[in-house]
Amino acid sequence: MSITQGLAELKLLDKRINKCLGYVEWTLLSTKNNRIDEIELKKHAQAEYQSYMDLVKRRDTIKRAIVLSNAQTQVTIGTGPKKWSGTVAEAIEHKSSLTYKKNLLEKMTRNINTVTREYLDAIDALEKRLDGLLTSELGKDVKTNPETIAALRASFMETNKVEIVDPMDLKKMAKELEEEIDAFETNVDWVLSEANGKTMIEV
Repeated sequence: MSITQGLAELKLLDKRINKCLGYVEWTLLSTKNNRIDEIELKKHAQAEYQSYMDLVKRRDTIKRAIVLSNAQTQVTIGTGPKKWSGTVAEAIEHKSSLTYKKNLLEKMTRNINTVTREYLDAIDALEKRLDGLLTSELGKDVKTNPETIAALRASFMETNKVEIVDPMDLKKMAKELEEEIDAFETNVDWVLSEANGKTMIEV
């Protein structure tokens, strides 16, 4: 059978195993008004027990075959420099652990947005201070001295310089990380589905 068929049977087996336990009674109370036939109870209990164990054994056999196959079957997800290669088992784990990279990307993006907003607010505050300074220093001549204004503006902005310090180039890092996550997430499900449909197991 294929991995796809195996996974479908596993779901069915899980359902049957859970349902089976709901009906099993290996021991009952015998009273004067309700005598229990021990032989019949034993026969019924043994049959139910065996049925349950057969289902569990079948599930274990299929699951083991799938796990072994997943540890050996190679897949490639995505193309180009962002492509990812490994076993199906590694791909499943990578998909699960991608949460940590998503959390990192979210933190990076939040940091970038917060600092950018702080930077724009600081620049806006400086511009307002500068406008007030120019008005008080130059009075009505503020619009007639463009060279003086430019010199004062440059001096003021340099003295009160505000800049974003980003030694790791966070925007570039975040962009590359987002592309890596997108490249994997966009392709992983159908690549695994295709691999599961083609890969055969013996059970």
